[in-house]
Amino acid sequence: MELSRRASLGALLALTAGSAVAAAKPGGAWSNVRTTARKMVADRFVPGVQVAVRRKGAVVFSEGFGKANLEWASPMTPTTILRIGSVSKQFTAAGFLLLVQDGKVSLDDKLSRYFPDFPNADQLTMRRMLSHTAGLGNYTATTPPERVWQDARTDRNSAEMLDAMRASSTKLVFEPGTSYRYSNNGFVLLGLVMEKAADRPYREILQTRIFGPLGLTRTAVDSAADVVPNRANGYSNDQSAPSGFVNASFTSMTYPGGAGAIRSTCEDLCAWHAGLLGGKLLQPAMLTQMLTPATLNDGSLPMQQNRKGEKVAVRYGFGISLNPIDGHKAVSHGGNIQGFASNLETLTDDGLTIAMIINADGGTKPPAGFMAAPGDIQKALRTAGLAG
Repeated sequence: MELSRRASLGALLALTAGSAVAAAKPGGAWSNVRTTARKMVADRFVPGVQVAVRRKGAVVFSEGFGKANLEWASPMTPTTILRIGSVSKQFTAAGFLLLVQDGKVSLDDKLSRYFPDFPNADQLTMRRMLSHTAGLGNYTATTPPERVWQDARTDRNSAEMLDAMRASSTKLVFEPGTSYRYSNNGFVLLGLVMEKAADRPYREILQTRIFGPLGLTRTAVDSAADVVPNRANGYSNDQSAPSGFVNASFTSMTYPGGAGAIRSTCEDLCAWHAGLLGGKLLQPAMLTQMLTPATLNDGSLPMQQNRKGEKVAVRYGFGISLNPIDGHKAVSHGGNIQGFASNLETLTDDGLTIAMIINADGGTKPPAGFMAAPGDIQKALRTAGLAG
């Protein structure tokens, strides 16, 4: 879920690092990763960072740097549990597709089948919502922008979240199937549809159908009420504070819902991709649909302007990006939520998966040079992982 205090926190997603449970040797290809990670913590870009690298079925690097909790000086370790934000969307998509396999829902169902009085429900299909091509916007884009922090602090039940989606979906951004716009609304709605179709809470669906079967023991739909051993605190950068950080704004996990409510670890995220991409969860035809770039009504790929101002094709499946990374075929997604940022990528032809989570969201007063924070760490992890 895109709830970062700075929209440009995507730059921070290039930051990755690790603690030491893996088979990685002290020096060699991983030394650059460790050096960069330690500098990032020392320079107060982040309190802590966790990373795992899995290659051809085995974890080859798994480390944590810095602190999971600044008040207690608790170290970040490979078992520290953090929120993953919008990386959650691929779990929601896979859970929805499991219900498609069960015959409980269809990709071509209209939202009106489940919520007939929702605005534009006759135009919104599950397929379009899964690929951000439905024309829905973001309920997190409030006026004024700061109002989202207040809105996110309140617990809401499913009916109340549906009302929140209704209020921010009265007008479509574009006609469904004619363009692409990343939408948290769509994935919150998908979670609510799953609950109605399965007659079970979203949290229970994912636990029984995904987390449990794949052995993701440190992964769950999060709740602030849960007592979670090794849970990390989330922070915002603020260089006026003695530590360089302040506690992130409280967020009820009922608010991001199917768009970003999951907590996990980097090792679990790597295991998730191994299970998903290895065919342990979805039927082959269903997995193929999830990993096929969505096209518009005219059969073309959506186009979007990148940070350089260039028009580029958007390759996005169901809850997951399919754009190549450094010339490698890849599936990936990043996530931002109050106090945390994450990234998960698999270079599919290389059998390499890299996961990273940090416990900072950028805040309102980042340190000098924050916006140019090095993307070197992810590249270093990729280089080391590909080196074998």
